[in-house]
Amino acid sequence: MCRFEEQVILSGVLLILYLSPGFYTQQNDCHSTISSIHDAHKNGTFHSPQWPNPYPNNVHCTYKFIGRENERIRIKFTSFNLQGRSPICDHDYLDIFSQLKSHDEDLLEAELTGRFCGEATDNLPKLVVSGNNVLVLSFFTDSTKNYAGFCGNYEFFDASMYDIGTKAPPMACGYTIRSEARSKGYIISPTYPGMYPDNMYCYYKFQGKPGQRIKLIFTDFSLFHGDEYCPFDYLKIYDGYTNDSPVIGTFCGKYNHTVLYSTSEALHLEFVTTQGRLVFGKTPLEAEADFSFDRRGFNITYEFSDNFVNLDYIGQDAEHILGTECDQRILSKKESNGTITSPGYPESFPQNITCRYYLDGLMDRQNLEKARITFFDFNIPGNMPYCMIGYVGLNDDSRYGKGDVKEKFCGSLLPPALSSSGPRLVLTLDTHGAVRGGRFLARYNFVTDYAISGLPIAEGQCSYLYDSSKTQSGVFNSPRHPGNYPEDLDCVYIFRPQGDAKILLSFDVFSLPATDNMLCRGTDYVEFYEETDIRNNFTSIVRYCSGHFPAPFISHRVVKLLFHSDSTQSTMGFKATFQFVRDGDMNTKCGKIIPSGGSGGLIESPNFPRKYKSNTYCEWEVRASKKTNRIMLQIAYFGIEGNMATTGCVNTAVRIYQDDENLRPQVELCGNLGPENVFVSNKDIIKISFLSSPKALGGKGFKLSWTELYTADNCFGFTCAVNKLCISSSLTCNDLPNCGRDDDSDEVTECPVTAGIQILHIAIGTSISSFFCIILLICGFYHRRKFRTERPPDDHDHVEVRYVSAPSGCNTTDRLLMEENRTGSPRCQKVSMV
Repeated sequence: MCRFEEQVILSGVLLILYLSPGFYTQQNDCHSTISSIHDAHKNGTFHSPQWPNPYPNNVHCTYKFIGRENERIRIKFTSFNLQGRSPICDHDYLDIFSQLKSHDEDLLEAELTGRFCGEATDNLPKLVVSGNNVLVLSFFTDSTKNYAGFCGNYEFFDASMYDIGTKAPPMACGYTIRSEARSKGYIISPTYPGMYPDNMYCYYKFQGKPGQRIKLIFTDFSLFHGDEYCPFDYLKIYDGYTNDSPVIGTFCGKYNHTVLYSTSEALHLEFVTTQGRLVFGKTPLEAEADFSFDRRGFNITYEFSDNFVNLDYIGQDAEHILGTECDQRILSKKESNGTITSPGYPESFPQNITCRYYLDGLMDRQNLEKARITFFDFNIPGNMPYCMIGYVGLNDDSRYGKGDVKEKFCGSLLPPALSSSGPRLVLTLDTHGAVRGGRFLARYNFVTDYAISGLPIAEGQCSYLYDSSKTQSGVFNSPRHPGNYPEDLDCVYIFRPQGDAKILLSFDVFSLPATDNMLCRGTDYVEFYEETDIRNNFTSIVRYCSGHFPAPFISHRVVKLLFHSDSTQSTMGFKATFQFVRDGDMNTKCGKIIPSGGSGGLIESPNFPRKYKSNTYCEWEVRASKKTNRIMLQIAYFGIEGNMATTGCVNTAVRIYQDDENLRPQVELCGNLGPENVFVSNKDIIKISFLSSPKALGGKGFKLSWTELYTADNCFGFTCAVNKLCISSSLTCNDLPNCGRDDDSDEVTECPVTAGIQILHIAIGTSISSFFCIILLICGFYHRRKFRTERPPDDHDHVEVRYVSAPSGCNTTDRLLMEENRTGSPRCQKVSMV
């Protein structure tokens, strides 16, 4: 609490200075000195004039706190409200000088700790501690307005807590801590726990004996955190005697119980502060953050010891991770290998330590590796699976010092071989709680990781096996997909169906470098192979490259897929699915063997002309009546999803084989095609297959006209006028193409012309008759409505219509209409019968 202590009359103005117990001397113009030299009271309160009433205008008050040589002063505000807005403070303000060397130092030349105004306590330092035994407050008001003022507490305290080592020369801020003087202790920032001042540079040198190491623990750490790279205030720690040594880390922000170790017997620390701190992303006025952050500084404990882990056990291919007690990193040298051991191996490891082994495989444009570990000597006290008193474990997080251990191993049985899922493997040795030591020795090796699911066929090679006896479906992809695949690489994927199973492949993503070569030569490609009747003998089926999206593929044979990349360019590659299917898994109730019988016929897609279904596979085989004859296919209608020129046959394809022995199709079709597409078998058999993947949306389908072609010198059937093909005479005038491209002679020659004319006449007559019928109906409807709406005749002028017997002179086949007027004389009128 702030209390009234003294009243002073200055220039006719009543000023009230609030000074609680403590020695002070009153001076003119509101200047006061509070000292602990001649007073046993070490604390009290201070406040603005006339508190708790508003302070007066146009005053300048100075509060000078002077302690003893071994003392410092700390002040803390409990209430604060001055006219103005921070950080401009262009009306009333309070200046704080906390880094004065002596009580008579000129304030105009002294470094200002801060200028404060406004009413937001967030912009005030939480605590101010003097750098020496002097602290001064300077209070100014103008003539405009007066506010409530300020109130706070002060305390003189023993400064021996800042005696942390051998002090640097008087003009410098630095300390040297030697293990001979103190093996344990702490270091603190110059004004801890108060707000540290601006523009400060302090160093802390730790020097131990050879064989010793140094342990640091951040007990309390709070520096302004301007950004990830600490652009304003920071503590930088070097692993050695000077700032030329390797950097362990640069620290700012807040840390709690962070532990660091030196590699050898020396450490060098530098504490640097600036001014003009900003919070990025805010307006200039709101970004000012010099005092809104709790800048307490730091309190760090240290220990010199030769009992910390001796790092001599770390091999030549590994490096100690700076700042850790015993963590090490091993970087692959391209499929390299080596050994790792517990500290002190073959002796027992120390107790209460945690050592991590980071094994990093290569990961760049051309390389992607993963690490594997195989144990050869293992004895960790404890019982599986709990391992409460020590273990070796595989981490589930690859970041430094992060993540829990997901698999723990202890006891005397060798753990299984361990493998990373990515380029980094993290192994942890934890001996906390161990009552006795143990040891382990393991061999590591880095293998190329293509990030492909499947059973590797050979170590380090890009070759994978998918067997229906082990898996039924899954995904496979190009190396490192969706990242770019390596250049100059061949990858092999083997799909082996067993029994009555078939392998169904369909692609979801396909992105290879652009090429103008339609044959996919000199570029990256995917090529399908099928095993022949000779085991492990494969024949090429089809090749796809940029602009040729692979169509769905099915086979009952062993299928080999080859992915080839050259040395020029790489992209994200492909992603595809595989499924081992059986007849019940797909729509296969279609397709058959068709004996030609010397004539021709039609092949239609399932449900034609309605949409075909997805996940459908059909196979037709047309056989000629003689071995010397051939089979010709011509499109009557073709409309399935896809586009051969742009998107490719992504989900559906029709494949045509020129004979029954060739595994490679003559052509692969999709999209919308016309009758100009004609295909002729090489022998007496032609095969057609239709496949829609599970992702197919469906289309109207296709209708193919097939025709047996006679190859004898003399044609006893019909000879096509243009193409000179010999076909059965029964195929003429059947409204189907049977003579090949640009030849419709089978539908013109010898076809009755009258039949066409008669059909035309019938159509014209039917149209005319329908027209007149409609006219008559309209007329009848019109007259009927007219008679119903006419006004009835007057009584004296009416007409009576009736049927009577025919008088003489009328034809008996006529009806008589008797019109009876006033005289009642009938007359004869003929009415036609309709």
